[in-house]
Amino acid sequence: MSFTPTTEADAPALTSPAAATAVPEPDDVEYPEGQWVAQSLWHGDAVRQATAALDHHFRERQDTLVGMEVRVYYVRGNNKVWLQPDVQVVFGVKRGNRSSFKVWEEGKAPDFVLEVASPSTAENDAEHKALEYANIGVREYWRLDPTGSLMSSPLEGYVACAGSYDVVEPVADAGPWLRSEVLGLELRGARQAGATVVVFRDPETGEEFDGSLAAVEQRRRAAEDRASAEAQRASAAEERVRALEQQLRNSAGHRPPRAGES
Repeated sequence: MSFTPTTEADAPALTSPAAATAVPEPDDVEYPEGQWVAQSLWHGDAVRQATAALDHHFRERQDTLVGMEVRVYYVRGNNKVWLQPDVQVVFGVKRGNRSSFKVWEEGKAPDFVLEVASPSTAENDAEHKALEYANIGVREYWRLDPTGSLMSSPLEGYVACAGSYDVVEPVADAGPWLRSEVLGLELRGARQAGATVVVFRDPETGEEFDGSLAAVEQRRRAAEDRASAEAQRASAAEERVRALEQQLRNSAGHRPPRAGES
């Protein structure tokens, strides 16, 4: 499947980041932060979990921004034109708080975008939004169906190619996993308490994570277990050193006297 903006009727006339930078920005232009209302409990859970999973995965990278429902303004001086991805990941920008994302200030568009479908947005996400994301330079566009009834598959990925999007094919011999070259991760949709959420996998370690509270708790306990095991190993090593030192002292105290010693 491919999305290609071809005519003005097919896609809105969008200003590229480079062109937008050259447009003077009026002093009185404000760029309001986004407002988000989850379309359903499942929709909200899927958005929050995906954001939490990616934010945790990239937590050590100060040049990586993970945002949830942050408005993306891409035409300098025009606060009427914006996009609000459910989840976005941007590489090469400073990690930190933002009320909005201005493409001309950041110097680039988001690299990865995930939209979670709902009955009121599914068609728009599939057609209109895909064209807009392609036009502003989003490298990968992903869609998740939390209900299992809005899309032909639970998770779809699209990668930028010559101004359009080509579908991401499943990883060979890996079942439902789809490879995100942008994230360096593999993704699949999985049912969880009735809903479909995104599960991520690190291909280097094989670790799977989904951002759920249960998964966070499991990671916390695993980290505590590792820390406890390391402390026990360190304590045992110290005990062995102390025992060896005591043996040496005992041996020195009971050695036979040397010639000339009284």
